[in-house]
Amino acid sequence: VRFLGERGAYVELVGRESDTNAAIRSKGYGDVLRKYPELVNVARVSANWSQTEAFQKMETILQGSRKIDGVLAGNDTMAVGASAALLAAGLPKVIVVGFDGSPDAIAAIRRGEIRATVLQPAAQVARSAVEQADLFLRTGSTGRPEKQSVDCLLVTRENADRFGIFELKREAAGTGR
Repeated sequence: VRFLGERGAYVELVGRESDTNAAIRSKGYGDVLRKYPELVNVARVSANWSQTEAFQKMETILQGSRKIDGVLAGNDTMAVGASAALLAAGLPKVIVVGFDGSPDAIAAIRRGEIRATVLQPAAQVARSAVEQADLFLRTGSTGRPEKQSVDCLLVTRENADRFGIFELKREAAGTGR
């Protein structure tokens, strides 16, 4: 929304239609984007979480219209594919945003090919799961609720160097470990 100045035509690339995760992400995007009537969804297609399919679907969309200001992808793999298609079509200024915080997307952000990704701190989640499993096995309780929220982080060119493999680098997080 901010990158497009609250207006423009955008494409949404979704994951596998039968995948709950794809539906949840798309619903989340829609819940926010519906608040901005000058942002117009001109295409919503499934690229099945695939870079190759995203490239092909983006090419097809561009054959119908090159009047696209942004692409919102349900994962970074599709964002990378869409970005490659846009670059091949000579449209480097179209804003592409992904989701997951993958190393490939962060590298593309550093090169200026993708504008942003939303990092799910998978490494942090995995560490926490192991720590809680250990605690549960030793004490019979984690002391934590079954459902726990984990904040996602926006990765942009300005802060991309602060991120490692699916996590905020420990130095950047201030843990000192």
